[in-house]
Amino acid sequence: MLFFQKFLILRAISSAAPGQIANPYRQILRRRVPEPLLALLIFLMGVFLWDNHFGVATGYEQGTCQMALLKSDRDLRLAEATTGLPGWLRWSLAIPDREEALETAVASLDALGREGALDGEGAYALVILDALRRGDNPADGLFTSFGLPGRPDPNLVLRRIEKNEDSWWDREYLREIKLVSESQVELHAGTADGDPRNRELALRAVVARGGVWLLVMAGSVCLPAMFRSFRAALKSTGRGYPGRWPIGLGLGVFLMAYLASLGFGKLLDWLISGALTGDGKPPIPLSPPVFVLLDGAARFLPALVAVGFLFRGGGHAISRLGLNAKPEGRLVLGSFALVTFIDLVLQRTVGPYGELDPSGGLSPMEVGRWGLVMTVTSACLAAPIAEEILFRGVLFRSLANRLRIPAATLLSAAVFSLVHFYDAYGLMSVGVLGAACALCFASSGRLTSAILLHMLYNSAIKIPEWIVYHAPL
Repeated sequence: MLFFQKFLILRAISSAAPGQIANPYRQILRRRVPEPLLALLIFLMGVFLWDNHFGVATGYEQGTCQMALLKSDRDLRLAEATTGLPGWLRWSLAIPDREEALETAVASLDALGREGALDGEGAYALVILDALRRGDNPADGLFTSFGLPGRPDPNLVLRRIEKNEDSWWDREYLREIKLVSESQVELHAGTADGDPRNRELALRAVVARGGVWLLVMAGSVCLPAMFRSFRAALKSTGRGYPGRWPIGLGLGVFLMAYLASLGFGKLLDWLISGALTGDGKPPIPLSPPVFVLLDGAARFLPALVAVGFLFRGGGHAISRLGLNAKPEGRLVLGSFALVTFIDLVLQRTVGPYGELDPSGGLSPMEVGRWGLVMTVTSACLAAPIAEEILFRGVLFRSLANRLRIPAATLLSAAVFSLVHFYDAYGLMSVGVLGAACALCFASSGRLTSAILLHMLYNSAIKIPEWIVYHAPL
């Protein structure tokens, strides 16, 4: 039977017309993206990036005030519960002191107020926090200036405390106005030792953020091996079929895939919001599982489109891009430590000059248990896999086939950074990650190494963030 199959294959090859190419991948490599089409794709991508980076701001998204209040509340709780910790430990765990937390909270809520995005709870919090920041009595705050009927009724605040629905500033308000005794506040709080939620939150922050630092310390041991791999990567050349793509073909496929995903995402937004059907119809309600599936589809679409253009079979794409290979652990851990150290420097030097985000980067979609599912599946799994296939497997590999590795690394990292719409610190941080992922791929030839590094980077941000800010308290 095996002999008969070989005979049929040899016969098919021998009967092929003169000049016919039997290998389909050679046919793909002969494809060319017309220069006018490539110029048009680059122009459209440039318009999209310019509009999102320099276009007129459309105001804050829905839920920003809610996230600003959540972050302010938990940062103030952390500051209060960790006053006894050494300063270096609080600094390494990114825990602000009371004055810093108050300054940030007031600035965030004030920014929302200037844009008309402050709700009643936000206005109430802003008046109290601003008075506490200045050392004044909150009872004398300008409540009526924000459309509030006056200072809050202490009995209503006590009932919020009884139900564990209070925020940090509720108890501070009662203590400062002196209309309710300290014993009454403690009685309603159920403890004479302050709010137990503050201690729980401090424990969460120490464990979650401290766990990241333990991983960084383990990775620092691998830094010498990582530097040797990166040095070899800078002199490496493309291997196999992906190492032969013309730069025009790879760049054209990347742009078509990415722009197609933008169109798909915009269509979903229109359908969900009801804008496509018009007539003032309300948004389509989506259950959390459906939303997670749609988010995953939007993330994977550009990678699947690109792979479909460049490969004839999924199995070949997996093997040629090194998606079935074991990642190099020491390379990944060393890269993670390096990226974290650089990010820390950027955070302390560039971060303070960035534009204030009142929400602190928090999203209402990540609140609660389904929010954790969304965080893990979207940011920690789907995004690293899909983005590494597209940005490193296609864009970086295509650039490296024509340019030197250093130039390809910088260019692909710059594009990867620009499609993330952050401030200067965020753009530089994402660019460093993109460069590290490109060098991981170039040195090992395994896209799984870049994917694992990307997963570690995202998880080190999103998982502690959820534990500290989004988990029920």
